[in-house]
Amino acid sequence: MRAFRNVYFTTGFIIAAGLLLASFLYSYWLKDIIPQPPERIYNEAGRLVDVPPYPPSWVHPFGVDRQGEDVFWKVIDGAKYTIFTALAVSLLRLAFGTVGGIMYAFYLQKFRFIAESIVRAFRFVPAIFLTMLFFAFIPLEEQGAGMGVLIKQLLVLAAVALPPLMLVIGNDIAVFLQNEFVVSSRLMGADNVWLIRKHVLPYMRPRLFLLFTQQTVQSLLLLVHLGAFQILLGGVKVIYDSDGLGPPEKVAFSLSNEWSGLIGLSYREMMLDQWIVVGPCVAFIVAIFAFKLMGKGLEQVIAGKGKRKQRKKQRSSSGKTACFPPQQSDFEFVLYK
Repeated sequence: MRAFRNVYFTTGFIIAAGLLLASFLYSYWLKDIIPQPPERIYNEAGRLVDVPPYPPSWVHPFGVDRQGEDVFWKVIDGAKYTIFTALAVSLLRLAFGTVGGIMYAFYLQKFRFIAESIVRAFRFVPAIFLTMLFFAFIPLEEQGAGMGVLIKQLLVLAAVALPPLMLVIGNDIAVFLQNEFVVSSRLMGADNVWLIRKHVLPYMRPRLFLLFTQQTVQSLLLLVHLGAFQILLGGVKVIYDSDGLGPPEKVAFSLSNEWSGLIGLSYREMMLDQWIVVGPCVAFIVAIFAFKLMGKGLEQVIAGKGKRKQRKKQRSSSGKTACFPPQQSDFEFVLYK
């Protein structure tokens, strides 16, 4: 694939793939090998000096939370769930957006003004508000993974970005259909299905890859916002914890260590032990940076491909052009009687 020859795309791909690989290695191998943080720390005299949470150190880069778990490895464990969630949401958006954009470009152009007006008004409402509105009708399941709940949440995350995406793809296809070779195909009797299969999809394929990376970044940003509003994906686990000085306190845990859940369920730590929240925030930054690099690399690959085609056309046309000034060998003299 030509994209892997691009430095930006390759770097971003390595970062994202490294996060996923580390996450799977931790879940299926490293989790049973890496020692857990100490429940209590004693000095040389045997006196208790510290209990969780512990601040960041060389041994625990993101610190240890109040439950005595290493935040770094919790972030690594949740990487696969967060990244795959963003990829799944982006894939759903792209699938429905492409179908809707094709329908809009071929059959709904006479309603273009109405569609653009609706989408323009739609853009004034932040996606996080629409997501929270729809999430209010989806109850979280306690003590369970809630696969049905998770599927509904993924559909909501995909739906909130569909109208603008459909309009962007539809307008791009509508402009492409004005090309002379497409118009010629219509005049020669090509139907819409043939045009979609032979012209539209080959034209849109590289742009869909670029849109996929861009939608993945937007999905990750939306997950960050959900975490800030203490909304998480899937199910939660609730326990009652006590520090021995008061009544037991209700504590909720994310079942998957998904990053937005780590932020949302530890949001109060922003006023107490900030490193517990900083860890998943740094992970979001790294993941978004990786997909941004991949998107930039794809943009350069698409732009370079267009330039190469243009240079080939120029070389072919220049090869057919007669040299100037004309030479005697360019003419053939014919004797007329």
